[in-house]
Amino acid sequence: MKKLLSFLVIIFSVSVVAQTSLAPVTEIDYNNATRYTGARNIARTPDGSVVVVYEPGSNYTNADIWYAMYNKAFATWDIAQLSQSSTGATGVPAIIAGEDNHMYAAWKEKADDGKRNAMFSKLTIIDEFTHQWSAPVVADDIDNNTGVLTIDLDSDENPFIMFSIWNDPPIFDANIYCSHSYDDGATWPTDNLTSVFPTPNELPFNYMDVNLAHGENGVMYAAWEDKPKPVTNQYEILFSKYTPGDGWTVPEIISPVNDGDAFLQHYVDGYTPRSEAQALYEMGPDDYMFAGEKTVIYFDNGNSKVVTASFNPYYQMPVEDKNQFIADVVSYLGVTSSDSVLLVDDDNKWDNEDVVQEALDAAGVNYRTFDCGNNSGMATAIPSFSNDMSNKKLVIWFTGDDYKDLAFWNIADEDNAELIQYLQTSGKSLFILGRSWMYDRYGSAPDTFSTGDFVYDYLGIKSYDMQSWSDDNHTGVAELNKVEGSPDVSSLETIGWGNAGTRQGEPTIATDPSGKLHMAYLDEAGSHIKYMTYDNGAWSSPVQIDNSADTIIVMRPNISIDPNYGIYVTWVQQTDSINGKAGYNVFYATSPDGGSTWNEAQQLSNCQYVNDAGYSVRNPTIGKKVRPAIEGTFDGGADVVWTEANPNSELGYYIMYARIPYVGIIDGVNDDVREMKFELAQNYPNPFNPTTKINYELAKDENVSLKVYDVLGNEVATLVNSRQSAGKHSVNFNASALSSGVYFYKIVAGNFVDVKKMMLLK
Repeated sequence: MKKLLSFLVIIFSVSVVAQTSLAPVTEIDYNNATRYTGARNIARTPDGSVVVVYEPGSNYTNADIWYAMYNKAFATWDIAQLSQSSTGATGVPAIIAGEDNHMYAAWKEKADDGKRNAMFSKLTIIDEFTHQWSAPVVADDIDNNTGVLTIDLDSDENPFIMFSIWNDPPIFDANIYCSHSYDDGATWPTDNLTSVFPTPNELPFNYMDVNLAHGENGVMYAAWEDKPKPVTNQYEILFSKYTPGDGWTVPEIISPVNDGDAFLQHYVDGYTPRSEAQALYEMGPDDYMFAGEKTVIYFDNGNSKVVTASFNPYYQMPVEDKNQFIADVVSYLGVTSSDSVLLVDDDNKWDNEDVVQEALDAAGVNYRTFDCGNNSGMATAIPSFSNDMSNKKLVIWFTGDDYKDLAFWNIADEDNAELIQYLQTSGKSLFILGRSWMYDRYGSAPDTFSTGDFVYDYLGIKSYDMQSWSDDNHTGVAELNKVEGSPDVSSLETIGWGNAGTRQGEPTIATDPSGKLHMAYLDEAGSHIKYMTYDNGAWSSPVQIDNSADTIIVMRPNISIDPNYGIYVTWVQQTDSINGKAGYNVFYATSPDGGSTWNEAQQLSNCQYVNDAGYSVRNPTIGKKVRPAIEGTFDGGADVVWTEANPNSELGYYIMYARIPYVGIIDGVNDDVREMKFELAQNYPNPFNPTTKINYELAKDENVSLKVYDVLGNEVATLVNSRQSAGKHSVNFNASALSSGVYFYKIVAGNFVDVKKMMLLK
């Protein structure tokens, strides 16, 4: 085991300042030590005992769980093993401290039968030299493949463990689950939170972050990031509430509406077709900097026909348009129900080929799927002409947005001889879908091609002109418009992405002493850390708490609250480049008064190294319970731990520790003296059927209009149209006469205007 390393506890002044000197807790690899925001792998008891749980292996499937406990007598971290599994395959440890000087840990562990279970152990601390972990037990009652998990305690100190199902291999239902124990870990009834909404048995990715927070009287809250396909094609924040006896509520979407920026991630490559080929679409609108740039090429090379579409319909097209576009192309290429089609799954990293499969199923196409590889981004298999393509009238090659090592280019960055043989065969057709297949081979545009080049001879591309995702400051393409006089390959005159919103994700939650819930999350509209509160069934409007420019990348917030309403939020933020590579460091912001005001964000870490993998710091986690000062032991504050790349580490990383000083200053929050403000809260419940409540607040007397609109902008209800006094107001909306779908409600109160989205689900 690695040698014990002492660390320096930094004493802060009363003001919030950045820590300038840090020392390692212990030398380990970063994998799963602080990989996930929700895990929270550091905790401190009321008497000041602090423990970090981690997995020290360089690979997350070959090590057990270890822990480091700070020894106050010797100012060292005592290291020992927590779990000793038969398979040695564990990961994602999390820990929470109770108010009785016990600690509770959870992690995932692979059993002898190959299943990954949620595991639980309780730490009893007798004194600083004596402590004992209970024998680890399985902490769920279902067959599963546990992914990311976290642990928290309800108001009676009962443990709750929330986890996502890791659906790889795809033999388990991919959902969000939560188990709990009311008998000190003896039994663990397990609930499925997503069995009804948003996408039962389907998660957008394997490693779903999950978060828990406790309320009063046994109530628990859960938040996670998901992609509710019935509502939006973008990531949203989902929320559910547990009440003893009633269980978990149907998840509701609580993300704020972000209008106007829906095309930020719509990436399209532009080409000039050779004289015999034709462009089907061009970029728009007219005021776009590359308006008129051609894309989507159709080419009949004499033997075969090819349609190249350098955009990814999974991320960019509404479902109905995506299905229509694929069906149109297949039909134009002459494929009938008696023909055989090969779908090549070359999207190895994200595995989004199901969007093409769904479109082919809807069109009644007879097809077989060839999987080119695993989910690590490296293609490992290539379809051959003789075994896979020779008897297929159409090959649909789905490259997704993997960026490298595609089977399309024969893995080794060579022209694909098998594909060329197919395209030289009379009566064959190729349909390419994805956004990165040209970049993968040629890198940055422009590039010019001529006779002898694969893309010129067989795909009809004369030049590779531009990449919307890199050449125009990441603004993307708002729409594609059909080129006048082009072949009637597609019936869609305009391919647009509508207002699907921008990603709202990575939520982290905690409750204050009054039971009020606080949340920080990532808002990719400008890349900022936002903060909201949940009180009396309603969410407040979001507030930005980082002070970075829109061009600076931020990620992975983590929130905690102290007994005097001080709030602490950490995150990772892009800093100055280091040796030509992007540098990142840990930042934090604090509020001394329950979120009413925020201190200026500060940098906590000071990493001056970026490793070959491009990492400097990895996801920080903060102790869920922030402790006040303990005389002679602890000066109070929030414990933070993260992994940091360092060339002096034997395994490449250190776990780093720092403390944010205690900031709480009040004993309670008095709404009677709180300054009123203009605010429109998220409706509750959401989704709803058929009634929901809308809360709002007025800073002063105003004429108020509150109306409901459908997705086309048609007014469907007027809820308020009168002058109202300053203060909090509430109105009920009954949508029994409306059909299921997305609606918007808009408030106008003087100069204050706000809009939020809600979902009617009958």
